[in-house]
Amino acid sequence: MTRFAKTMIATLFLSIALPLVATADQADKIAKHERWVTSLAYSPDGAMLATAGGQSLQYRPGDVCLWDAKSGNLIVALEGHASNAWSIAFSPDSKSLVTSSYDGKVIVWSVADKKSTATLEKHKGWCRTVAFHPKGTHFATAAEDGTAVVWSVEGPKEVKELKAHESAIYQVAFSPDGNTLATASTDKTVKLWDWQSGKENAKLEGHTDAVWAVAFHGNLIATGGADRQLRLWEPNGKSLGALPGHADWISGIDFSPDGTQIVTSSLDRSIRIWNVADTLAAAGPIGVAAAKVAESQTQFNTADDAIAATEPMIEPAKKKADILGAVAKARAAAEVLAQVTEVAAKFKDVAFVKVDIEGAKKASDEATKAADEAAKPLAGDKPFTEQVTKLKAGPAAEANTARDAAVKAAADLAAKLDQANKTKDGATKALADAKANLKALSAKQARVVNGFKSTVWSVAFSPDGKLVAAGSHKSLQVWDLSQPKELFPREEKKEESGE
Repeated sequence: MTRFAKTMIATLFLSIALPLVATADQADKIAKHERWVTSLAYSPDGAMLATAGGQSLQYRPGDVCLWDAKSGNLIVALEGHASNAWSIAFSPDSKSLVTSSYDGKVIVWSVADKKSTATLEKHKGWCRTVAFHPKGTHFATAAEDGTAVVWSVEGPKEVKELKAHESAIYQVAFSPDGNTLATASTDKTVKLWDWQSGKENAKLEGHTDAVWAVAFHGNLIATGGADRQLRLWEPNGKSLGALPGHADWISGIDFSPDGTQIVTSSLDRSIRIWNVADTLAAAGPIGVAAAKVAESQTQFNTADDAIAATEPMIEPAKKKADILGAVAKARAAAEVLAQVTEVAAKFKDVAFVKVDIEGAKKASDEATKAADEAAKPLAGDKPFTEQVTKLKAGPAAEANTARDAAVKAAADLAAKLDQANKTKDGATKALADAKANLKALSAKQARVVNGFKSTVWSVAFSPDGKLVAAGSHKSLQVWDLSQPKELFPREEKKEESGE
């Protein structure tokens, strides 16, 4: 089970266990809204902020809310989704909304009439994302099954289906000219499609985990996801840089209207505002720093693997050397006994020649017994046991050679372990220094906005670029970037006294 699924299941159980909090239409101000905001969008005319969310994935109706962007008051809570509303998009003329939900339904809404005009049930699984064509003539949806669908607003009716990925699609986005549709997927790639012909024009590869978000501005593409990196690309698929900074998954991305800034939201309970020019300029040094981190990490891993492989081998190697040493002593003692016995037989009639056969036999027996006892702990090592048996029947010279080789092998392993420990120590320091350098470089690229009590799911610039709205697991917040300060600050709950 993925971390995301576990988080959702835990949240789902929590939402079932707790009493139902204020419904969307009761939370009449942004400051009071305490439910999931999984997606949000400013109306292109700047008058409204639309949010999608809910309280649980499946068991309670989803929220679709329209807020007055100036006052923060709720305009209307649109009812229609039976499960969590997951994605939302405004038409370029601000007159329509499209939303999608956990149960796969897509609803088209009339903003003026404050009601749905169509419900589409093409997707059979979780429909994670919707996006409007820049001309307002079409919109796109995509789901867990890796399928993206482009719809004509007239009708609405399906005009193109793309089996874009084998894995789930988390977000779709149209290019500024409307000719390209980007699909971001859990397969770690983003694909760029000529959606009218169904041709794949490019694949953005480089993320090391699921891609959750994609956004266009001019000839620049920004992506982010579970590997915690903001990546910038050219439309031909060329990578312009990878920028770390967030401590957890990047869940949303948006360009400022003038394209000079990028805002990202994250599960680390923060949003970051990146200066595009500075970010592009820093991509090279950050890439070098990231490469140093990777190099140091590889050295550390290699050394750690060497330690893990070598350390358990040293004691058995020493034991084998000791056993073969004992065998060599036994063979030497046996050869001495043989020599003594031969001398005794040869000079048995010479009175003044005295040979201590009994002493030599005792020494040989003791040495043989010691070798047998020494070999018992490794009796289960069949190849070594066979070697020992052969050496016991052979000349002492062979046993000496085997002993010397075993002693050398044990010494080599000890030296290898010592070198691996030294390499690991050096790599540990190098890795710490490289990470610190990368963190320092990354920290200079973005302004961090904290103050969120839970996971931040979505983020968007206002049409004038002065405000940023962010939706989290427990709140909807709007920030004035010129201050910076939070607009419509959340109202602190008063504790009830027992008096």
